[in-house]
Amino acid sequence: MSLFDDTAKDYDSWCKTPIGSYVDTLEKQLIDEVAEPKTGEIAIDLGCGTGIFSIWLAEKGLSVTGVDIASEMLKVAEYKSIQNRSAIHFKKADLHKPPFKDQSFDLAVCNIALEFVSSPELVVAEGLRVLKKGGRLVVGMIGKQSEWARMYGARAKQKKDSVFANARFFSSKEIKQLYSTKPSFLRFGLYITPANYKSDQSAVQIEKKFRSNNEEIGAGYIVSRWDKN
Repeated sequence: MSLFDDTAKDYDSWCKTPIGSYVDTLEKQLIDEVAEPKTGEIAIDLGCGTGIFSIWLAEKGLSVTGVDIASEMLKVAEYKSIQNRSAIHFKKADLHKPPFKDQSFDLAVCNIALEFVSSPELVVAEGLRVLKKGGRLVVGMIGKQSEWARMYGARAKQKKDSVFANARFFSSKEIKQLYSTKPSFLRFGLYITPANYKSDQSAVQIEKKFRSNNEEIGAGYIVSRWDKN
């Protein structure tokens, strides 16, 4: 059974909380800024989970394939896709060896997935392999130097069966070492924490303050982009 199969049914409940909704919106905003998705492009969502980003990309007019190893997560994704009337193709596959030909996609998105794979370097290499020339691989990660990473680490120590028990968080230095060439973009965000979140309005002000300098310290979310030459 995949790591996330047991959490599939309740996975999206986080996004329905006030702070969860804010985080979901912020992550999509940052991915949108870095990925620059365009109507008509062919995209792959690596580690699609319950289809949050797959559906979002489809709503933007992209043709989307969602890939995940967790069967139960894919069932939720497929149900949501039908409810949303999104024509998304979901496929169960290992991110280390996605069953697609070279140069198949214009855009590859991988959000909060490298933390849980055995070889993030191989997943990045495979993500680039399936891209067409000029394509973009955009990866969203939990920032290592943030309260979010510390919170998830503490949760893993308290609960041995937590999905974060063996999670790996990344600094910008480590992200740059995931592939032979460095990312063309590194964007930092999510400076709000569960402890200081009061409302979306106050969170936006905190975000503006720190994002203006693109500071890594305290950033709970990092988005990187590699371009396929």
